[in-house]
Amino acid sequence: MLTGLNTDVEYQGRVYHVQTEDGGMVNPVVVTTLFDRGAILATQKTSYAEILRAQDLQRILRDLMHEQHKGMIKDLKAGRFTQAQGIPPSEPASPDLPRAAKTSKSLDDMIFDYLSIKEERQK
Repeated sequence: MLTGLNTDVEYQGRVYHVQTEDGGMVNPVVVTTLFDRGAILATQKTSYAEILRAQDLQRILRDLMHEQHKGMIKDLKAGRFTQAQGIPPSEPASPDLPRAAKTSKSLDDMIFDYLSIKEERQK
């Protein structure tokens, strides 16, 4: 398992957080998540199960993580996520309802899904 990547990105007057993690050999998936004030705006998952036996797996995995992380940042700066939410980037979201709350899984739900999959694989 490789160390994850975390980057704060300022865009349109807001600071977004991009996080990329490796699920490890038990769950060979690279997950990149884009956060806006704690709300999940986007998630990208890439399985690497088919290359677990590659000789240079660590280098390949590191490159995959960096490319996926950079891609999420590039998409954010291109306005892909703020436009998809139907809210102009300069308009603040309601403090009572994060703009992604209706369309995105919570971090708790994602963790529960991950642990459920991990438990199923151990059976």
